[in-house]
Amino acid sequence: MRTYTLAIADDVLFVCLPDEADIAGAIRETTCTAYGHGIELEISRGAILTDRPEAEDQVIWADSPNGELTDADGRAYRYAVRRRS
Repeated sequence: MRTYTLAIADDVLFVCLPDEADIAGAIRETTCTAYGHGIELEISRGAILTDRPEAEDQVIWADSPNGELTDADGRAYRYAVRRRS
């Protein structure tokens, strides 16, 4: 199962990319053009995108007007979760 890295600040989702992607480059580009250089981001790696979180999942992000979750193929999801094994 593919996992994703999310970058969040001020309740806004800036980046949702596969863990193996150039996260640092995407963060630099997004924060410099969309919000302002030097913001403090919360980075969450290893998230699973899903429409139905399981009871033991920790929800990292829920789809909202402040950022939608899409996978590498452009499919939309409602939640990014950290799944407990």
